[in-house]
Amino acid sequence: MQRRKHTQRIRASEWLERKFDISPDILSGIRIEIRGQNRLLLQGCRKILLYSEREMLLDLGSTRLRVCGERLWCSSFLSGALGISGSIRSVAFEEESA
Repeated sequence: MQRRKHTQRIRASEWLERKFDISPDILSGIRIEIRGQNRLLLQGCRKILLYSEREMLLDLGSTRLRVCGERLWCSSFLSGALGISGSIRSVAFEEESA
């Protein structure tokens, strides 16, 4: 009989918290999916704060998400679900300035 090696499974949010030292409250209610370098899907967006072909700044509540690239455009935005298409170069979380 072959024994199965016991592996501990963790949620993706826990892995992100550990890997990138992100506090749990930032990840609650927010889901980001990046497909290659040309598509980003986001759930939990409250508002688009800045919109241009090179940069988008998104309000996620307690934090902001900055997406930079070329030929960026918002392909969809409905009930907090947002799609961004274009050539994505960077995605960064930012603290909301007081």
